[in-house]
Amino acid sequence: MNRRLVIGYAALRIGYAVALLVAPARTARPWLGEVAEEPGTTIAARGLGARDLVISSGALASAASGRSARSWLAACAASDAVDLLATLAADGDRLPAKAKPATAAAAGVFGAAAAVLAAREA
Repeated sequence: MNRRLVIGYAALRIGYAVALLVAPARTARPWLGEVAEEPGTTIAARGLGARDLVISSGALASAASGRSARSWLAACAASDAVDLLATLAADGDRLPAKAKPATAAAAGVFGAAAAVLAAREA
């Protein structure tokens, strides 16, 4: 059961990662606002997408092959914690109104899910 959960979880993260790589401004706009259109922001968003693609693919490959995905899931949880803390520390007046609560919900849920799944891994 845990293996299927890890595969599903990793697949969701891979979808988000691909969206950041293919359409960084569109994907990051709800989180970052108008600055998502700026070249420097699209570079950073693609970097975030690449990071998530690598760690999520590692989790998926490990789970699909029957190996433990614990380290990959721990990396997912840590990266979500960093994203959450960075967003909460940002100047809220320069972000979309829903950016902080939405990031807290998304990164909080995905980070907590990764931590729980990692704890259940052998």
